[in-house]
Amino acid sequence: MVDAAQAYNEHAEEWSLRLASGNNHAHSLLEKPAMASLLPDLSGKKILAIGCGSGEELALLLYKRARQADIVGIDVSEGLIATAGNNYPEATFHVCPMEDLSRFADQSFDTVYSSLTMHYAEQWQPILTEVKRVLKPGGNYLFSTHHPIKWGSLVSRTPSEDTFTMGYIRPKAGEPTVHGDYLGTRRIDDVWFGNMTVSYYHRPLGAIMADILASGLRIRAFVEPPPVPQAVNIAPGFHTIHSKIPLFMIFDLVSDE
Repeated sequence: MVDAAQAYNEHAEEWSLRLASGNNHAHSLLEKPAMASLLPDLSGKKILAIGCGSGEELALLLYKRARQADIVGIDVSEGLIATAGNNYPEATFHVCPMEDLSRFADQSFDTVYSSLTMHYAEQWQPILTEVKRVLKPGGNYLFSTHHPIKWGSLVSRTPSEDTFTMGYIRPKAGEPTVHGDYLGTRRIDDVWFGNMTVSYYHRPLGAIMADILASGLRIRAFVEPPPVPQAVNIAPGFHTIHSKIPLFMIFDLVSDE
């Protein structure tokens, strides 16, 4: 098992360059535009970015009219936080796990933002409890994460192709063969980009909803974003797949207390 901190420490520079290149289609053509569309006006607000990585999330937040905003970024990777501090000196950064926000006071943030980080956590309840504690009344938690339909599939990666299979073969006689496991909550050990070994967690939507409802946060929006229209020209294969099969999902949660 390789946890997120170790994986991103080992590949911090490579990860930062990959994102800066714009060639990560999952980010640039799907997740980032969808997240940007859901951000409120952040001018003068206090914002916490969970899993801020090398600072790319800060670029999105600053772009969203975050004038005079007080932006704090946290990540478990020391390497990524060092890069973020160099890239965005106007923000404050801490090496900090998302399960423990004790360095921050109650009701201290207007918006908590997290891009593709929650699936690294084995348990969501401690995170949601902490996020609710640090949110001001009326504040929101906007986060994206793996969609369980895609990431619950049976995954096979070779130098020539990646295969994600969800379904079954049931012969008229004999036992069925099942590909994937949507309903099982489990850790997945995977290899990304050919050389980055990382572990994350799959859980079905029912388990995710149960954690959210138990947290006391209210669901304001739930989005299963498709690729942006221009993806059909930039990355036609990516567009073909993810116009039909969701890759990520986004929740916008509100603290009413």
